[in-house]
Amino acid sequence: MKYAYVLAAMLCGLFVGCSEEKKEPLPDLPPVEIPADVFGFYSGRMPCDDCNQRGVDMDLFKDGTVQAIQMTLKDSVQVDTLRGTFVFADSIVKVSLSDNSIQWAFKRDRVGNLAFMKLGDVYRDADGMKAVLVRFYKKIK
Repeated sequence: MKYAYVLAAMLCGLFVGCSEEKKEPLPDLPPVEIPADVFGFYSGRMPCDDCNQRGVDMDLFKDGTVQAIQMTLKDSVQVDTLRGTFVFADSIVKVSLSDNSIQWAFKRDRVGNLAFMKLGDVYRDADGMKAVLVRFYKKIK
């Protein structure tokens, strides 16, 4: 019984000692700035009518060229490297690949990602989800 009283007294002393800590306010963090340009590396999923899944890794270069690596899953995985050009105006990125045989349009969102557009509006699947290519500010090697 004496041990229980001693243990209870020690725990009360511990709680009282901890409650006397002075809390300092957290320092202000600088705001995160989203670059105004669209140059960089993007990765994500795109809609696919004749396949199970389509993933795209896309580099937009400062000279207006683009390189996209497209991975398509049907019965097997097919990987294609596509090259072309892009233009950026009014938050819209228009990509032309493989001698104009493939045309993609994206709307840039407020955090710098690219949402796929179809028929002039942001594409949404049957569940209401957007097809978004996420921008990576430091490309992983």
